[in-house]
Amino acid sequence: MIQTSLLKLVPARHFYQQRLPTVDFRFVRPLFAPFYSTGGRPSLDPVVFVKLLLVGHLENITSDRKLLELAQLHLGIRAFLGYDLAQPLPWHSTLSRTRQRLPVAVFEACFTQVVGLCIQQGLVSGHTQVLDSAYIKANASMSRLQPKRSSGAAEAGPTLGDGQAPRITATLDRLKQLQRFHAAILKAAPNKPGRLVSNLTHYSPSDPEARIAFKSSKPRILAYTASVSVDAAQHVITHIHADLADWRDSRYLLAMVDATQQRLNTFGMGMTIVVADAGYCSGENYEQLEVRGLTGYIPAHGGYKSEHAGFTYDAATDSYTCRQGKQLPFNKIFVDPQGNAKKRYMAKAAECKICPLAEQCKGKKAKEKRLHHTPYKAHYERMLARLATRVGQGMRRLRSATVEPVLGRLINYFGLRHLSQKGQAGAAKVMYLAAMAYNLKKCLRFNSFQPGGWGIALPAPAPFRWLLLYFCNSHGLYTTS
Repeated sequence: MIQTSLLKLVPARHFYQQRLPTVDFRFVRPLFAPFYSTGGRPSLDPVVFVKLLLVGHLENITSDRKLLELAQLHLGIRAFLGYDLAQPLPWHSTLSRTRQRLPVAVFEACFTQVVGLCIQQGLVSGHTQVLDSAYIKANASMSRLQPKRSSGAAEAGPTLGDGQAPRITATLDRLKQLQRFHAAILKAAPNKPGRLVSNLTHYSPSDPEARIAFKSSKPRILAYTASVSVDAAQHVITHIHADLADWRDSRYLLAMVDATQQRLNTFGMGMTIVVADAGYCSGENYEQLEVRGLTGYIPAHGGYKSEHAGFTYDAATDSYTCRQGKQLPFNKIFVDPQGNAKKRYMAKAAECKICPLAEQCKGKKAKEKRLHHTPYKAHYERMLARLATRVGQGMRRLRSATVEPVLGRLINYFGLRHLSQKGQAGAAKVMYLAAMAYNLKKCLRFNSFQPGGWGIALPAPAPFRWLLLYFCNSHGLYTTS
């Protein structure tokens, strides 16, 4: 009787009453079964556990205490959980301990099920995936950073930390470079002294896996990287991952592509196009996308130069020719101080010695002219040529209109302003749940506009060619005949 009265008190058109009950959450129990005991005191129902965490992200709440306080007073949430007015809700500590004890794979499996629901409703095209990332503030403080312990070549490094601190792995040259950088800062602003902190020399005792991250004109924070892959059709998140924040995005591209492709293949779909910004640029990524049979639209970063002024490159002989007609043949492949492979092309010292342009060409100290370019020059050229087309220009606009709003909504409206859990595994659990809540809300809102609601089979999405033509037409990039 109490349950019936409770349902009558909840407005029929309320989100928790009208839409979420249409989702069948029974898929949760088989996923959680291996981690639940069949004996002893009854545990928290896995369906209630998942629903509570989803409510937290739907309500943009990052605290388990505040989530349970809201659920205690909210009739719609009680009805959604299946609790009547007299039934006590779980303790916040039960929610926290359950989340900590379950492995990340369980949360990923739940996320995959929700992606499958979106695919079933026709919201995912599969072939075009847009990738991007954002820093998510970790549950750790910059003011609590401690120095790492010196070791080996790093004995000249900063002050020693305590015995439990991790060891410095940076080389002595890299530490000296940091010290010179710090000295330059102090010289430029002597009235604003401060300590220079780096992931090479400092760590967070409360969350050692959190990394110092920053963007231009913004303060440094301890963070994790939320890497997402978004389907271009209806902006459904097809993959999300918690990565360390001290690596470039390009280090994560292939892992994201493989994980997204594997998830789509589970539901009989495949991807053919990958769109990302210049942060994911690298010659190896370009090559591996081609090996995987994928078409990439990823701009080259600003440091890449396709040509050397005054020199002509011949791909057939793999050599350069200078303005005086002298040849610079391929010499060898080496690794620069940043760890990037380079191909060296070197002229003969005897020819440079008698050249009238020698001083302005090679400089005063060098004996011969040397040129360098990446071993993946052909891959760069193919990518740049693809981006220069009308389709490539459309893909750039498609990227900013697809994945950036998704990341903004996750951070501002789905509980990713900062992480409540510690460690990379804890961050991954939070991100999977936020993506689940986002996809469910998108799926349910999309379905609410369909005649007949949940029971009507949606038509298959239009072929991507026509979607792209429509997009480019609307932005003045195409004129259809």
